[in-house]
Amino acid sequence: MKPRITLSMTKDGTLELHLNESGRDKLVDLIQSLTEENDHFHLAPEEHGMECDISEIPYHRTDQVISFGKVLLRPDSWDREHFPHVMRMSD
Repeated sequence: MKPRITLSMTKDGTLELHLNESGRDKLVDLIQSLTEENDHFHLAPEEHGMECDISEIPYHRTDQVISFGKVLLRPDSWDREHFPHVMRMSD
């Protein structure tokens, strides 16, 4: 089965991530492959040729589909040095 991943914002502002089984497996594999040297991947519709294809077909007519995204690995050591304000809640 072809991976299907849809990112959308509901009318109340909730981010929803809709996945079929293949989409879940693809996303988990990509997340697990992130390292400090390979620290991000892109999500985009298939025609853009990014690392993770996403669908632009909304699940609900009121959804705002998100067509492009980026997942970034940010190790604590990096954030402590460059973005210490994000560490206040997790330290």
